[in-house]
Amino acid sequence: MQTQDLTLDNIDIYGGTQTRVETNDDAINSYADEMAGGAVFPPITVFYDGAKYWLADGFHRFLAVQRNEAESIAAEVHEGSRTDALRHALGANSTNGIYRSNADKRNAVEIALEEWPNMSNSVIAELCRVSGDLVRRNRIAMEKMERIAPQESVTGKDGKQYPTGIEQQPRGKSERSSSEGEGGGGRSSGKGKGEFGAPGGSNAEIEQDAKIMIRNGEIKHSELDKLNSATALDYADTAINVLDRMKPEDPRLKEAIGRIERWLANQKAPVV
Repeated sequence: MQTQDLTLDNIDIYGGTQTRVETNDDAINSYADEMAGGAVFPPITVFYDGAKYWLADGFHRFLAVQRNEAESIAAEVHEGSRTDALRHALGANSTNGIYRSNADKRNAVEIALEEWPNMSNSVIAELCRVSGDLVRRNRIAMEKMERIAPQESVTGKDGKQYPTGIEQQPRGKSERSSSEGEGGGGRSSGKGKGEFGAPGGSNAEIEQDAKIMIRNGEIKHSELDKLNSATALDYADTAINVLDRMKPEDPRLKEAIGRIERWLANQKAPVV
């Protein structure tokens, strides 16, 4: 990374890396006035792929310089593509600059889900620096509107695949109990589970939630095969729970119990 002055015309601000719903014109005018008075602002952040400089953070500063009819702006230049710039932009201003509105947070999540629908809610939450519950609710809504396709599995923070059923269930603090709720736009004073720092829960928590849901019949029992932490006891408990949920008059129950009894008898038989 290096800091250098870049000509405004060389910076691409229309590449889809603006994650706010809209820019704040009052902020732009205020920045422009302060700059005209000699105030020095932090450099903007761009990613350079060898052909284009993609603006990742500093849209209001860029527009303020442009409004003052200046030709260049100080920028931190990182090597990277548009995708790298977008990844950076999605979490920008979460703790500084013009604080994001609830609409800005939702917009960032929607952009991320459109770009990477195969990534887990916890990955998207960490990328956008929002709660996992916000990502979960937006994923469900976007799938219903057919803005994104439902996924058979998603990739977690550890690079492993997890069943999508666990992505549909809330974990941790909800949006309405935090500063990201519909009714407020203030800053959060702490990091609870579900907020950035522990978005959506750890991979161990995700797998534990999945096991419980499989046992409760909320996810197909075959999904156990996708969990690296699944043990023989998990398979046994899942089978028992399936049998417990069957009605006594169900003919399949007697057949299933008979099959288990025959299997147990074979296990006890002496090896010839």
